[in-house]
Amino acid sequence: MELEEEALTGQVDKFLRDLLEKATLSLYFVLEVEDRKVNVRLHGQDAGLLLSDNARLLYAISHLLNRAFYRRSTGGYNFVADCDGYLSTRAMELQLMARQAAEKTKALNGPVSLQAMPASERRVIHLALAEEPGVKTESEGSGLYRRVTILPGE
Repeated sequence: MELEEEALTGQVDKFLRDLLEKATLSLYFVLEVEDRKVNVRLHGQDAGLLLSDNARLLYAISHLLNRAFYRRSTGGYNFVADCDGYLSTRAMELQLMARQAAEKTKALNGPVSLQAMPASERRVIHLALAEEPGVKTESEGSGLYRRVTILPGE
């Protein structure tokens, strides 16, 4: 581990310990660094709180980490917080949802809009349908109301 990476993970470790203590959340975490990406794996008694309301608190922790540390590091590290494997399970759900919406779009020959979701989830939808013949995707709306719409393609 290079010196900058070591210093960064030390700062992130302290930041998360303070955050979890002040929020009185009974959680522990493991930090893993790979290819300029810092994975924060959260586990513990209060995992359900992180995952409630479509994992809004989990996404907020990722957002806070990126806002607090992205510019501090010369390498531009990206931070992703996960809890009990939620992100991989959610990615599979989103890919299935994308395929079903694409089939519906083709059957109706009209647009199908999905629910509002964070940018990372919208990206999964866009990537899942990037090579799908007969449909294209667009993000519409702003802020918390931004959603993916699947449209008939060429």
